[in-house]
Amino acid sequence: MFEKLQFRVSPERHQTVENDIRIGSEPGFRFYLMVAASTMIASFGLITNSTAVIIGAMLVAPLMTPIFGMALALIRGDAPLLGKSIRAEIAGVVAAVAMGFVLGSLTPALEPTPEMLARTHPNLFDLMVAVFAGFAGSYALVDEHLSPALPGVAIATAIVPPLANTGLCFSVGAFAGATGSFLLFFANFLSILLVASATFWFSGMVREAGTLTRRNIFRRFGLPTIGFVLVGGFLSYTLFETAQKRLLENSIRSCLTAELASLPATGMDRMIFEFHEGNLYVLAEVHSPNIFSPRQVKRIQDRLSEQLGETTELIVRSKMANDVSAFGSTNQGIVPTLDGFFISPKIHPSVQKTKSAEKIIRDYLSSQLGLNLYEVDLLQLEDRQILLASIHGIRALSAEEIRQLEQTIQESLKDENMRLLVRFVGYELQNRNGIIRYEWATLSAVTPEQWSDFDRTRAILNDEFSRNGILFLTNANAAIVDGNYHFLLEVVGTGGYSSENVKKLERRISKEIGKLVNIHVWYRPEYVVSGEGYASYQEATRRFFKKQERTFTREIDGILDAMR
Repeated sequence: MFEKLQFRVSPERHQTVENDIRIGSEPGFRFYLMVAASTMIASFGLITNSTAVIIGAMLVAPLMTPIFGMALALIRGDAPLLGKSIRAEIAGVVAAVAMGFVLGSLTPALEPTPEMLARTHPNLFDLMVAVFAGFAGSYALVDEHLSPALPGVAIATAIVPPLANTGLCFSVGAFAGATGSFLLFFANFLSILLVASATFWFSGMVREAGTLTRRNIFRRFGLPTIGFVLVGGFLSYTLFETAQKRLLENSIRSCLTAELASLPATGMDRMIFEFHEGNLYVLAEVHSPNIFSPRQVKRIQDRLSEQLGETTELIVRSKMANDVSAFGSTNQGIVPTLDGFFISPKIHPSVQKTKSAEKIIRDYLSSQLGLNLYEVDLLQLEDRQILLASIHGIRALSAEEIRQLEQTIQESLKDENMRLLVRFVGYELQNRNGIIRYEWATLSAVTPEQWSDFDRTRAILNDEFSRNGILFLTNANAAIVDGNYHFLLEVVGTGGYSSENVKKLERRISKEIGKLVNIHVWYRPEYVVSGEGYASYQEATRRFFKKQERTFTREIDGILDAMR
């Protein structure tokens, strides 16, 4: 029956194939030279994680030809060819592993690359690739019309890279990785040997030495077949383990993604996991505009344990990042999908609420002077949700402004229970004259003559209050309205400053500078009393600080260094 499956190949082609195999299986100088070259190329490609370089090593590797030599020798009972091919293959394997070991030992701080790791865990798919590649290689060899396809077969079988990787793993003490890499080579070796033998037999190359009997077949191919079955069984088990691990990985990733989806501008970049002493340890690298708190990590960890049915310990490695568009910072950017889209089409309801509220607040603040929305968080309490808006600026929102914003948000979200909480971070603007009260100050369009008037006025004011004794001028802001000068004076002390005194001061300054001046005194009954008399807080602080400046400076520098 099997004879009917044989395909005809001319005797001339048989002779050509046999001669090519005998020459390629010769363990001579050219053979070892190509083994050395291909191993070095493969090793450098693995170390540098270059797929193109590794492909180059596959193309020049000579180790597939001795396997064809063994296959041809087994079906024809050619002992000399078998011995020569085995010697060439063993010598080539030892040389490749040894050269990989030496190169790995000479490479400083050798780090595993994805190309190296990919060859340490073979599975059944690798064996199937070797089976079909072995058939393609042997068939292309006997069919003269397909011989140009041999370079592609060499790339598919990948004989030398696993051996080079074995040596590299040995050089860093990674014995499990070395075993996996060598197993990948061995699976390729057995697959090519058996499939090439069958291909040569079907091509009629056995006829010159008679037909094969069942006893001959078992004696010659029994050991390789048993090895192939054992390797296939082991790789099937590793494939099952890989599938189980992939399912667990997908479950972990799905749970983490679902939990992170409720946090604006937050997503997972990478995740690794491992079992140790019965516990599942997960490390998730997450980008977010905020650092995760232990409470947030605990909540996600409990969710993982519940869904997976495993005792889980989660570690979140936060990377500060934010996806910002012209409409805010709550957009959910994702890794581009196969259709090229990079914005999540499904936004978590809480993120959608936060995004809508952020737009309302940002639109309102855009018309306000000196206010900027930093971020908006949605806080989930037991019975309600609270929007926490962080606003930076030079003034705080009034209670009425917050009430109106809250009402607008409630109407937009159709949620009358939504509450708005504002966390205000104030800024103080200062110049050479002190704190700038933006409502009372002029920051632009001031001529040099007007600046001179301001300086002269401040000199008069300083003189006035320095002679007062019970009132201290701490700050003065100047503004020009309709050509008139307006000054806001911040005064502290034990006494008051009457309206009559203000009018006298206005007349005095207006006369000296020749411009109409309006004075507004912001009086605050604040002062520091000591045995030396009365002083403003600023003056008392300055005096006291000078007494301990040297020691205090060292202490505060140490505290600030520890906070960085």
